[in-house]
Amino acid sequence: MESLFAMSASTSLLLCAALVVAALFLADRARQARASAKAKLLESEYSGDLQPPPGPHAWPVIGNLHLLAGYAVPYQAFGDLARRYGNVFKLSLGTTPCVVVNGLANIKEVLVAKGAQFDGRPNFRRYHELFCGDKENSLAFCDWSSVQKARREMLRAHTFPRAMSARWTQLDGLLGVELDEVRGRLDAAGPGQAVEAKPLLLAACANVFTSYFCSKRFQLNDPAFNDMVRNFDRIFYEVNQGYAADFLPWLLPLHSRHLSTLAGWSHKIRDFMTDEIVQERLDSWERAETAEDYVDELIGHVRGNAEPAITWDTAMFALEDIVGGHSAVGNLLVKVLGYVAAHPEVQDRVHEEAVRAGVVQGKAVTLADRTLMPYTEGVVLESIRLISSPIVPHVANQDASIAGHRVEKDTLIFLNNYELNMSPSLWTKPEEFMPERFVSPEGRLSKPEHFLPFGGGRRSCMGYKMVQYVCFATVANLLNEYRVLPVQGRDYTVPIGNLALPWDSFQFHFERR
Repeated sequence: MESLFAMSASTSLLLCAALVVAALFLADRARQARASAKAKLLESEYSGDLQPPPGPHAWPVIGNLHLLAGYAVPYQAFGDLARRYGNVFKLSLGTTPCVVVNGLANIKEVLVAKGAQFDGRPNFRRYHELFCGDKENSLAFCDWSSVQKARREMLRAHTFPRAMSARWTQLDGLLGVELDEVRGRLDAAGPGQAVEAKPLLLAACANVFTSYFCSKRFQLNDPAFNDMVRNFDRIFYEVNQGYAADFLPWLLPLHSRHLSTLAGWSHKIRDFMTDEIVQERLDSWERAETAEDYVDELIGHVRGNAEPAITWDTAMFALEDIVGGHSAVGNLLVKVLGYVAAHPEVQDRVHEEAVRAGVVQGKAVTLADRTLMPYTEGVVLESIRLISSPIVPHVANQDASIAGHRVEKDTLIFLNNYELNMSPSLWTKPEEFMPERFVSPEGRLSKPEHFLPFGGGRRSCMGYKMVQYVCFATVANLLNEYRVLPVQGRDYTVPIGNLALPWDSFQFHFERR
């Protein structure tokens, strides 16, 4: 009986093993069948059944670059071409295959619904030169990766401080310090003196950013600090320009000296950030439960061997990228002043709104007043709308589709937010400066769905809250306390199509109210 029992047990085990093997085999066949069906579906969606977008015939060598000539803003050409070929159409810029996307639904398809399929960035040589030979060092111009995701997560707590939180209160205080410095300089100049707005506002914004993210403030007469501000602004101006050589690589030898200059600016910024901000922190760093600032966050991630692993070089580029954001804010503020200098009635309405919010003489506007001053926020948003700085182009990281059109991997995607910002079908009198369009009848800030000033989805601007906070505080305080007057004989046409301004741009008279 024992022998028979043993044989039965062995047989049972063998039968069980056979059943497990059979189940695994069937599961594997089912998995293969599902994979095959999915592959056939993808093949059908992205090849046979879907057609590429329509578009103009491309010329040899230059492709369709000639179609962008003659426009103040290339994105204006995209709107005209869309009226001929449809909201989604293809172009060849040099040898680079491109798809231009118009219309809110199509743009949101790229940014949100299929954001994971279109999260790459252009592979321009200039971008590599700006980041020591590898654009993946950049927050804005890198392709999506686990490292990029980690860098964004580390930034989130610092760039999105919750209202009334400790970091929000800290930022409010730092804004107060720098705006006091601006007031002192304006009052010292006097009402009859023309003031170069850009150097003054860039320095103030730079100190807000270094104080907030790095816990380090600099004197405005510090030569090294001023060189840093100037070099960041040079790079910001550079990345806002379009070059034919981005699409015609054979022109790059003509830009070799310029590319070398770009690399030099980057190296000088690295030296400043290392010597003046980071090295002392590295030498004295000790692990703590909470990070003091963004520098602390980066050091903790690298030295704590956190995952995904990032090198110290990568961490430094992330720090430089976010501190360099002050250039975008400073340039935007100068353009806002360019608009309001031509609209004294707008300045008066901001002043009246501040008074209604309880900002009496001798009291500064704070971030706590922001919800009570929607018109002031509208001044900033209306400036952003008119400037229409383009959304950074995306790149398809796989074969995909947009609005039912086939889009191949590595295609560069232009998202035409200019048309969203300037279409008469979406805005009343779109060419006019009308901040009240962002205030609802109930007196609240109101942004229409088709207004996408900071992009959207996983590649949205990580610093947009900083833009809103710094711009609100600066515009509200300046217009509440001063009249911003044009200098006679100067041109105050605000350039559109990007945020960057030349170093020598607008001068203003600041007259105390």
